[in-house]
Amino acid sequence: MPDTKPETARVDPAATRRRLVSFLGSQGYKPDLLARIARISVELNETVQAGRYWLLSDATGPDVDAAVEAFAESCQRMPRLMVSELPRFSRDWDVVAYAAPARARIEKYGLAADLARRAPRKPPRKRHTTVIALLGLGALFLFAALLILLRR
Repeated sequence: MPDTKPETARVDPAATRRRLVSFLGSQGYKPDLLARIARISVELNETVQAGRYWLLSDATGPDVDAAVEAFAESCQRMPRLMVSELPRFSRDWDVVAYAAPARARIEKYGLAADLARRAPRKPPRKRHTTVIALLGLGALFLFAALLILLRR
C-alpha cells in the first residue's frame, strides 16, 4: 500500500485522500486502501464519501454502517446509481473477490448485477469485414491477372 507523505498528511488530508484515490484505478482490490481513504474522509467530515469507500472495504462497525447508509441514502438506494458512484479499480466486477463484509453489503443493497455489468465485453468478431476484404483481394488478383494476359 502506498504511504502518504507525513508532511502532507498532517497539513492537507484532502490532498492525501486525492493521492491515495489515484492509486485505486491501477491497483486490484485493496480493502485496506479503501478503508484508509474512508477514514480520511471521516476526518474531513465527509460521511457520504467515507461510506462510498467503506462499502467495498473489509471494515466493520457502527460508524462504518452509518456511513454506508448515508452513502446509500445519497444515491436514493438505487443500485445502478450506487455502483456508478463506487470507486473503479481493476477487476471491480468480480464480486467473489471482495472481502466478506463487502460481499454482505453488496448483497444487502442488491449491487451484484450492476457490478457484473462493469466486466469488459469481448468485441464481436467482424466476420463481414473479413469476407469483404477477402473478396476485394480476390478481385484485385483477378484484375492483375487480366492486365498481365492483355499485355501479351
